[in-house]
Amino acid sequence: MALRRIRRGPRSAPSAPRCNVCGGESFSDVGRRRGVQCASCGSLERTRLIKLVIDERSLLGPTTRVLHIAPQPGLARALAATAGANCRFADLHPEGFAEVPGIERLDLCRDLEAIADGSFDLIVHSHVLEHVPCNYTYVLFHLHRLLDETGTILCCIPFLDGHYASSTSPDLTEQERTERYGQWDHVRRFGTADLDLSLGRVYDLPTDYDARRLVPEAALLAANVPRSTWTGFTPHSVLALGKGDYRLR
Repeated sequence: MALRRIRRGPRSAPSAPRCNVCGGESFSDVGRRRGVQCASCGSLERTRLIKLVIDERSLLGPTTRVLHIAPQPGLARALAATAGANCRFADLHPEGFAEVPGIERLDLCRDLEAIADGSFDLIVHSHVLEHVPCNYTYVLFHLHRLLDETGTILCCIPFLDGHYASSTSPDLTEQERTERYGQWDHVRRFGTADLDLSLGRVYDLPTDYDARRLVPEAALLAANVPRSTWTGFTPHSVLALGKGDYRLR
């Protein structure tokens, strides 16, 4: 019996990764991290993961009340394109965010108490907690208070190897801060060795981290979120936290 040869068409090449924030297809290096920053909007791997979670969980709509702290310009534009005037963009130094229209000054250590309970449906902050010079649990308490009962906090914190450490002493040099906390303007580090005793006392955190619990693997690849950031608590891990995840009652 003769075997019939089946003709197959040419195998299609996999689609090139695209920035899910702006649609850009070109990415540049950041230090030793190869090809992680969108050349069009400046989004980093963590920024794109935040946007993926927003889309995957349908967290954004025309009436969503958004607080975006230390906003990444590309993500801020994407949020404003949907939620418009319901977006509030804020930072302690708004003069450094000329690309973010309407940004206002907000001191997380002094101004949060004046904002009413349940004011926001979505709160976004990325690489912020390591900068605030007051007790970080105070900041998290008020952000939790500002969140609506059905709202979500999306945050990214630079988790590093080792243990928690902090100092707001002005006597520390920039070099000392870099050595202790990873960057010259950081006042603390969240170490993975005792995360359950620091941030884990404030929020219910998973014992291990896997971005694929938040977003399908195919979506991570399509948005150029490197595999090296998917598992384990790293500087690029994104947490999706609701009212029920807050432990301090």
